[in-house]
Amino acid sequence: MYSLAVKSLNFCFFGSLYIIYLFYKELKEIGVMLKTILFVIICYISISAQQEEQHVWKVVNADDGSKFWYDSSSLDTTKQDRFNIWILETNQPPKTYDGIEGDVFRSKTLYTINLTTVKYGILKIRYYNLSNQEIFSFDYDKPMPPESIRFPYPITDNSLLFYLLKELYGPKVEQTQKLK
Repeated sequence: MYSLAVKSLNFCFFGSLYIIYLFYKELKEIGVMLKTILFVIICYISISAQQEEQHVWKVVNADDGSKFWYDSSSLDTTKQDRFNIWILETNQPPKTYDGIEGDVFRSKTLYTINLTTVKYGILKIRYYNLSNQEIFSFDYDKPMPPESIRFPYPITDNSLLFYLLKELYGPKVEQTQKLK
């Protein structure tokens, strides 16, 4: 009877250990599966974040006869007197630049504009060939420049950004320029 009780106790003890082992093994497999799912989700998010942003282009026919487009969807990021905006330009005939292989038929530039100081800076530039393939890009905002040098260039009369501001804000831009 004593040996039967010991055998029964051993079976319960070792049986319990075996059940705990199986439970641990299943938890480990679930953990591996969750890590795999998490990895796939992170990959999906990073790939979708790297996709080209969607633009809503609006044309500007400047007084000097030139034509360019601005991304009206980027105006949603306007913060009081400062904002970033993409500008799309086409080149006919195509341009060539040192260090860039091939002809540049199109360029896309992300400008940052300060309306208080009437100055701007360039954050990103993209150059495209005839097939609309990106042939060169540069990000000036990595790392983001300090505020003191973020807007180094003045917006001058009859410049691309002058015509953009005229399109966005109307005749007020011309009056402001004349007052200065």
